[in-house]
Amino acid sequence: MDVDGKLLAQKQDEILGRLQLLEARAQLLNIEAYIASQTVASLGTSATKLVNAPTGLQNKAEDRKNGRKSTKSKKSKGKSKGNCQQPKSKKNTNTAQIYYKAPEPCPIPAHFKGIRVKIEEDLMGIDNDIQKRLRELCSTIPIPSARFKRAPSDYYTWTLEKRRDLLGAPHVDYLCKTMIMRNTKSKATDCSDRTDSKYYMIVVQYTNKMNKERLMRIVRNLRPEEKRLTKKQISLRVASSEEGVTLSGYGHNAVTPVGMAVSVPMIVSHRILELPYIWLGGGEKDVKLAISVPDLCRVFNPIIGDIG
Repeated sequence: MDVDGKLLAQKQDEILGRLQLLEARAQLLNIEAYIASQTVASLGTSATKLVNAPTGLQNKAEDRKNGRKSTKSKKSKGKSKGNCQQPKSKKNTNTAQIYYKAPEPCPIPAHFKGIRVKIEEDLMGIDNDIQKRLRELCSTIPIPSARFKRAPSDYYTWTLEKRRDLLGAPHVDYLCKTMIMRNTKSKATDCSDRTDSKYYMIVVQYTNKMNKERLMRIVRNLRPEEKRLTKKQISLRVASSEEGVTLSGYGHNAVTPVGMAVSVPMIVSHRILELPYIWLGGGEKDVKLAISVPDLCRVFNPIIGDIG
């Protein structure tokens, strides 16, 4: 193939990759529409009144949403008839808006249909017991979308763009990291209760900075209000390297959710739902795992929320 042919092929792959990302974002819009409808349903009559309210009131609500100041009508300073005041409504404690519905599980992401995207497994001729065990697990569970790829030893010194090119990802947003965090205030001794676990596994994109306050709010809201953890009962910190090895069975920069030594509740950033698949650690520092988002949700049943 001549130089012009190679450039044309690269341009085609780039365009197809962008098309894939646009279709994935369209799926997220459908998910957000579902969340909005669920939130309105949970708000009940107050939301119905707002929807059926006069145009002026709806405009004011829209102004508040967009951060604009609405024009206040002048009112007389005299006391209202009967000097009665409406009781202040309690602050809405609905938390549906911080959670997201997981995509339906399927062996092959719908976004791959008609799009020429291939993830080739390549261990660079180095196959060991760790990779054999992980491939066997992926076959048994099963995780049909799982693909492993070995990277050069200096991979973590590279820019995200260079890592993206090596893995063949359409965008740097496809590159994710897995962190194990510990609740230093929890009295729990294990991870059996996901609403009050001693440890949590966090999956987030490299391009998305995690917000600890949002993360802790999501954990607190896993329980109903009357049984909810107080702010003094939760403080999440990154687990030590020793804890990470004990829980996962893998070393630093090698943690993967597949084949963990201990089952740890997983929390996934809702932004990952925009993508058909992601890249994670693959059991070794130099190995990466590609897994479809539907497979990730089906196998690990993660808590999905806005954590960044």
